[in-house]
Amino acid sequence: MPLPTPITHGTVDWTGENPGILLKDAGGDFSAMALFFRVAWSPVGQGQVLLLYGTPGEEKGPLEAPNVMLTDNHDLAGFLKEQFIGRLAAFRNAPAFDALPIRPAQAVRSRGDPMSHRYTETVSGEGLVVELVWEGLEPPKALELTPDQVGTGMHTMFTLLVPAREAQIIVNGHALPGEVGTRVQAGFETTTAFLYFSETWVIPPVEPL
Repeated sequence: MPLPTPITHGTVDWTGENPGILLKDAGGDFSAMALFFRVAWSPVGQGQVLLLYGTPGEEKGPLEAPNVMLTDNHDLAGFLKEQFIGRLAAFRNAPAFDALPIRPAQAVRSRGDPMSHRYTETVSGEGLVVELVWEGLEPPKALELTPDQVGTGMHTMFTLLVPAREAQIIVNGHALPGEVGTRVQAGFETTTAFLYFSETWVIPPVEPL
């Protein structure tokens, strides 16, 4: 009996890290949202991208809670916005999405240890210093998800998930409002604050008719 092939067939979209924080208000709506990407490979190269919805319900948001992308690779930010973020309903349906500006990041720094209590990513640029803080980190889960289990609906995804029970999005020293909530992914309950490491998105091959 032949051994199964170790190759996952399809087209690799991108691979890297993708932690995020989605904060909710008392009514259950998103009050602030952030995704961070540290991409090791993509069709448009490596790089780091921060997507910040400081005010998800507004097109631009005020200076203290802007809606913006900060990046050291403009092409990568555009690629992720159109090919990945734009397929995630919570982000695509926000008023800020279509006019979201892409601005240069001057510095990106991670601190802490995901095995400890606290981990941070800090991105600065365009007069902004944005700090993402994850606390109360839980044991990791290794995931292999099919297209019907991911937000894009079109990828196979492999990743290591580290949920966080508490999190903050801090803009120029001021914490944006909201609390960490719960969500269901692939049939299990987790939180809206998460570290995703070793994350790889693959578009499966088209099955012949």
